[in-house]
Amino acid sequence: MANRDGIITKEELNLILLLDNSYSMVNGRIAQLNSAIPTLKNSLMKVAEDECVDLKVRIIAYSDEAVWRVGTVEQGEDIAAVTWQDLDVAGGTSTPKAIREANKALRKKHLGAHALRPVVILVTDGNCNLGEHKDYLEAIEEMKKSLAGNTGKEKVTRIAIGVEGYNRSELEEFASVGIIADQQQPLIFEVDKATDLGKVINWVTVTSMVSSITDENEDIIDLGDPDWGEEDDDIL
Repeated sequence: MANRDGIITKEELNLILLLDNSYSMVNGRIAQLNSAIPTLKNSLMKVAEDECVDLKVRIIAYSDEAVWRVGTVEQGEDIAAVTWQDLDVAGGTSTPKAIREANKALRKKHLGAHALRPVVILVTDGNCNLGEHKDYLEAIEEMKKSLAGNTGKEKVTRIAIGVEGYNRSELEEFASVGIIADQQQPLIFEVDKATDLGKVINWVTVTSMVSSITDENEDIIDLGDPDWGEEDDDIL
């Protein structure tokens, strides 16, 4: 995109990952999650280069509290500059706190002057803490209203990745409706075993980033037909 002075400015694409590191993610789950992030970085750098966008990443890890691990409310981290320190497991699952932290960043002033539709991806294996479900629903409603303005149209794509034994109904409450394999349905992706987590995170994140660019003017995002594929040394 060229401004009125003829200077090329890249569109900004914002990604927020909400990563569950509660105690139920112990052992293989947290290990797979930790190994997924550095390899995901390589894939996203290629997306940014191929699509000529300024890709900004924010990552919030949550258990009893929600903690910013990459980026801040005010600024996402340039994908090339992202570094990752492994998560440890601890505590419960306060999903509402993570969503509310993400909501703070979902303001026009924090997303860049030429921002495309942001994508928020929730990765979790369990229910939010007992007694917090109402707060969870309220936090999701706040996210739906983010960036909507007077149009009332949702401007944030919400995707859920459920890891082994997750509560589907709770993820349906979070996820946007989109198109998967030519069917309109909630944007939920299942991980049957922990060893598949990295492949699923990689495919879902990369595909949603590209779709956010190509479906910029559409009301509903099309993620095509899921295909985790065989493990590729260049990606996974």
